[in-house]
Order: sequence, then structure tokens, then C-alpha cells
Amino acid sequence: MNEGEGEGEGDDTIGEYEGERNALKQRHGKGRALLPNMDYYAGRYKEGLRHGLGHYIFKGGAQYEGQYKEGIKDGKGIFYYPDGSKYLGEWKNDKRHGKGKYKYSRGDVYDGDWENDERQGLGTYTYKQSGVVMFGVWNKGKLEGPGKITYPKYTFHGNFIRNLPIGQGCYVFENYCIQEGYYVHVQKEKTPSLEQIGEEEENLSPREGYPPGVKLEWRPRRIIPYSKEKIPPDPTLPEKPPSIVSSLEDTQNIQQATENNENEDKKSVASIETVNVDERKDSIANKEEHALKPIPEEPSPETITNEESQESTNQALTNQPEDDYSKKTSLVK
Repeated sequence: MNEGEGEGEGDDTIGEYEGERNALKQRHGKGRALLPNMDYYAGRYKEGLRHGLGHYIFKGGAQYEGQYKEGIKDGKGIFYYPDGSKYLGEWKNDKRHGKGKYKYSRGDVYDGDWENDERQGLGTYTYKQSGVVMFGVWNKGKLEGPGKITYPKYTFHGNFIRNLPIGQGCYVFENYCIQEGYYVHVQKEKTPSLEQIGEEEENLSPREGYPPGVKLEWRPRRIIPYSKEKIPPDPTLPEKPPSIVSSLEDTQNIQQATENNENEDKKSVASIETVNVDERKDSIANKEEHALKPIPEEPSPETITNEESQESTNQALTNQPEDDYSKKTSLVK
């Protein structure tokens, strides 16, 4: 790490301060401070910490201009290093993180993704001296995975490990031909291993972008006519799996939607049951109203005979003269 970057920034609560304060006498708002380690800061404060836009000057010559959050670099900003290099881009937790462009002291430039102060993701490294451009997927500062190297007169497409091409690939000579083949690594005697070389930009060959100590052998297989359809596509980042947080949120949303649907279904069933009960009651009432009356039992012949004789007797009594009736009545008495 370069001098002054992410370390040695003085305590915000001490040193000489001139500026605004809140009711608790904390540094709050605009202000400037000369810290005990002779660093200087001018910018925004919030509750005693650097927060917002600010300008920090290190005693060693480094400078940072950009956004702070709770006392550390966070957001967009530009850092000037003592060796003449500079970084312009995004920061998180005091580290280069996100999209950013780093111009190294010798003029090389990396433009792309960063994570925790390292090249991580999709990016382009351009060598000033040779004009060679390395583009592809970076991992922990090294080109690893699919990538391509563009030279002044041709381009190589293939796979990389620790900045070195390996395995199958092809050289594309525009409007002429395509040469297919593969790379193998041959370790030279008494040279450091791959893990020991290529740790910093200065150890890379500015001509080709390869670290010294390893012999690369290209073994061609065939040459085919140039065709745009035969050129491999540019590298892209692999899709990231969904985070645990998003998965949990999706699960909770699905569960909530399921519960809502179940509640709606219960309400619908209850309303349907209520309607059905009312309909059944009305149906029963209608049935009772319009029900057929029971068929009376047919009387037996004896009953009919008795009833007819009784009716004839009553009729005879009714038709008799009053005198006869009176006589019979008196006789009974």
C-alpha cells in the first residue's frame, strides 16, 4: 500500500480545530483541523467525524479529495500518491471498491472493477510504453479466466492464469487470417515460481504483460481465413448467484403472498358456504310450501257401509213429520 493510503489519518477528536460545532461541542458542519501527526483536513464533519466532502493532506505528500462517511473514505474520490500515481473512482470502507481508474507512476492505466483495493472483475490494463492492452476478468489483482491481449498488429484471445495465457487460444490478424493453437508454460531453471512473481505492476513485462522467469511456448495447430464470425466474443463477467439476503426476502415475499392467498380462499369459501346455507334454507321452505299433501287411506268396505247406513238413518229422521217425532220422543220419556 502506498504511503498515507488508508492509514495514519489522525484522530478527528484531537488537534487544532477551527469550524462549526453542535450542541454537544462536537465538530459538526464545516471545519478544518491540523492534527498532531501534522496531517491537515478541511471539509465537512458530522458528530465529531469526517463526513461528506473533504480534502485530506498527508504529511508524506499524499492527498485525498472526495467523500467521507463516519470518518473513513466512502463514496467517490481521487487519491494522489507520493510516487505520482493516482486513483479516481469509488471507495468503500477506506478501500478502492467499485468502478475506478488507476494511473500508475510509469504511465500504465487500469480502468475497471475494484474490490478491497484489488483489481477484481472486468477491466482493462493498458501499457504506456508498448501500447499493449490486456482486457478480461481479473481476480485478486491478476488476469484470470477469459481475456484478450491487443497488440499493435494482432490480438490474442484465450484463457489466463496469473496474467499468463494458458491452454487453447487464437491469434487474430485482422483482414488476413486466424491462427489457432495452445499455450504451455515451461519453468526456467533457478527461477522463482509463479506464486513469487508478478506480485506488483512493476514486475510485469511492459512489452507483453508477462512476468519474467516463465517461458511461454505457443504451439500452433492450424490457420484459417479471417472471418468476424470466427473471432471469439469479448470476455464477460459470470452471473453471480443470488445473495442470501435477497433469497430470504424472496422467500418471505412468497410466504406472505401464499398466506394472503390462503386468507382470500378462506374468505371465499366462507362466503360461498353462507350463500349455500341461505339457498338451502330457501329451497327447504319452498319444498315445504309446494309439497304434495298425503294421500288419504281408502276406507274399508265395512266402514263405507256403516257410514252410508248412518247417513240414510239421519236422512230418514230428518224427513219424518214433526208429530211422529214428538210421539217417539214422548214414548222414550
